[in-house]
Amino acid sequence: MADSLSTIRMTLTIENGRHVTFVKEAMSPNPGPYRVPTPRPGQWLYLIANEGVIYSETLTRFVGLGEAGVAAYQAFDAGATVEDLVAHTGQSAQGATDELKTLYALTQGEFPPEEPRATLPALQHPAVANFEVLDIPVLVEFPPGASGSLCLDCFRSCPPSTRPAEAHVSARREKNGWAIAINGHQLLAALEEEQLGLGYLHATRTLLYAESRYDVAFHAAMVADDTCGLLLCAPREAGKSTLAAYMVSLGLNFVTDEPALLDLDTGCVSSLCLPASLKEPSWTILRDGWPNLEESPIHRRSDGTRIRLVHPPRAKFSAGARQLSHILFPQYRPGATALARRLSPLEALNRLNRGGMILTHQLPLNKFDAFLKMACALPAYALEYASLSEAASLIGALTKDGTGGT
Repeated sequence: MADSLSTIRMTLTIENGRHVTFVKEAMSPNPGPYRVPTPRPGQWLYLIANEGVIYSETLTRFVGLGEAGVAAYQAFDAGATVEDLVAHTGQSAQGATDELKTLYALTQGEFPPEEPRATLPALQHPAVANFEVLDIPVLVEFPPGASGSLCLDCFRSCPPSTRPAEAHVSARREKNGWAIAINGHQLLAALEEEQLGLGYLHATRTLLYAESRYDVAFHAAMVADDTCGLLLCAPREAGKSTLAAYMVSLGLNFVTDEPALLDLDTGCVSSLCLPASLKEPSWTILRDGWPNLEESPIHRRSDGTRIRLVHPPRAKFSAGARQLSHILFPQYRPGATALARRLSPLEALNRLNRGGMILTHQLPLNKFDAFLKMACALPAYALEYASLSEAASLIGALTKDGTGGT
């Protein structure tokens, strides 16, 4: 990590006359990131321009902090209390006090709660796989009849396998519907027949998050060509899968619809053989670029939304991992003015974090250093657009010369 820092010793004079002295790091012209040790073992403060990131190597968690948050964190590390900073700043409102309490908890190694990670039991009985999903040989058992055809739709692009299975995905009929399990561990229940295919897709993604080899996993799609690899990160319903499919119809290669699994040693995202999920409103728009779309089986989500799974033609499918070059946060908004806004590294990191990014268990410090360096170096943009053609034009401008946006 970069280490050309100068230091400024600062003193807070608290109202009761007590002095709290801490060291504020002054940045060199290079904005970082710079790693600064903290009093808590296994926890580090990274400075990025005037902002920062707290990383716990013990918990494999990080939190982004703005300039004020960095100053407060350093003051707490130096011995200040929440009451000291409330008095010093004059911000006694409950919201400000709660924020300071959260920052103080970070100095004690207490991070905000997160959804528990999926943990899967090991396969107990020897079995032979029938599909290869990335680096995992999987035995997938389908229910008979039309239900099985819906489930098979998820795996149509996966290569066959006869290796010893490392996972077993199966479904069984119960009183209140279908249940899906991995290695006997139930993941989903009370599914109707039309939901089974999407249930198998969800189970397979869960398996990849839990068992595949990666350093960072993103809830994101990725498309690429010979010059760029575009990570499309967005919450559900924002249109990332539709945009990814549209960009493939324009000539880019399909890498993944979710998850996007990053190897920090290579800076590449793994190519996955799983399909893209497209909601019904996008079928007509994408029909010309995906001629087999109308022949694909129709799946249904629990909210009633109709979905088709699309598998790119072999010529459009990336045969290997692809280098990541841009991080994009697309948002389809009817009537919006097309806009690409450049994000700071901290904005991008916070968006990725909120979007469900996962760091592999026990990510070592040197790997997190590499991740932050990459996040600071890669251009990141928030995109708003009212049509797919507008989105493609924005992306073309951004990738043509590495600039653009506002």
